[in-house]
Amino acid sequence: MQPAPVQRQDEVFCVVDRDDRVLGYRTRAECHADATLIHRSVSVIVETSEGMLFQRRSLRKDSSPGCWDLACSGHVDGAETYLEAVVRELREELGYDGPPPEHVGTFLNELGDETEMAGIFRLRSDGPFALMLPEVIGLDVFPAGAWPSPLTPSAQLNLALVGYALG
Repeated sequence: MQPAPVQRQDEVFCVVDRDDRVLGYRTRAECHADATLIHRSVSVIVETSEGMLFQRRSLRKDSSPGCWDLACSGHVDGAETYLEAVVRELREELGYDGPPPEHVGTFLNELGDETEMAGIFRLRSDGPFALMLPEVIGLDVFPAGAWPSPLTPSAQLNLALVGYALG
């Protein structure tokens, strides 16, 4: 018997059009089964004094299990704003409760199996950050220009969208 995923498949996501206008609400399961359902997400690039912080995703995640990802990423629940979602995700995934990150931009991410309207944020902080099991199974800081592997497709896309050269 396989362990249950760390996310609830009945979580409600905000579904939007290509201009980020709200169309309605659908479940995680529905959004991840139909790439035409554009749903809101958030990602946080955390820059510390020693480099960029990345998280290793749980092996029980429904997408990119065990891969490295930006320090914090998740979905916008129901009627949450991007900022409300990012503050919640920082607390849930990193135990962080400091000043909020800055909004860098919002981009349409077409990832093949799902499509997200991604709010990307940047946080310059040395924490404190905590490993918040079971969603996150690792945290590490990589010096400038060094990237963990394997890195999720969404992390690669989000970093490129805001000007980081991966390679």
